[in-house]
Amino acid sequence: MKLQIDSPIITTGIKLTNLLILNFYWLLGCLPLVTIGTSTIAAFTVTLKMVEDREEPGMTVQFWSAYIHNLKHGIPLTLILAAAVYSIWLDFQMFNKLENNPMGFLILGLVVIFLLLAHYLYVFPLEARYENKLLTALSNSRKICIRFFVRTLGLVGILVIQVLLFTQVAPVITYIGIFCGPILMIYTTSQIIMPIFRKLDQDNTAHDGFHVGGRDWGGE
Repeated sequence: MKLQIDSPIITTGIKLTNLLILNFYWLLGCLPLVTIGTSTIAAFTVTLKMVEDREEPGMTVQFWSAYIHNLKHGIPLTLILAAAVYSIWLDFQMFNKLENNPMGFLILGLVVIFLLLAHYLYVFPLEARYENKLLTALSNSRKICIRFFVRTLGLVGILVIQVLLFTQVAPVITYIGIFCGPILMIYTTSQIIMPIFRKLDQDNTAHDGFHVGGRDWGGE
């Protein structure tokens, strides 16, 4: 059997290889820790184009160009995320260790989780596709969560399953997940949010105040 260059098997193999390489770039970009957000935006810059089948030949250049371009927003997003996660951890620690388990800490922790999810679930792909102020990107993420609530619940469910798969099944799966888990979640999110982006681009979301600046800075 003779395989052609553009056969589905070859195309799928190339895409999987590129995703594994991209996961390595993402890990490398996260090493200073404060650049986790920057690295995630850069990864979304590549995966969003993969989903649209308009991948560019120089994936390495594309990722690191996007990485440098998004340092300004990526680092603050990481710091805000870290502060929010630490706040949630403190709330649950107080709930577990204080006498009578005061419900106020539990409720506050759950509220912060909800707000964090609403503002961060889509903010990284938004930063990868559009040019906006940081607060506008966070606001747009919240508005997408509200407008596409059912699809958002589906995405959250899929991501939770992926996290459980790589953390709760077996230690060997956890080790494997280091090399493919993050990019799998990023690619999954890209698959689900791309139809949303197309719809937002089409109707300009005039009814819910969604606002974007320059589109897709990386070019077509």
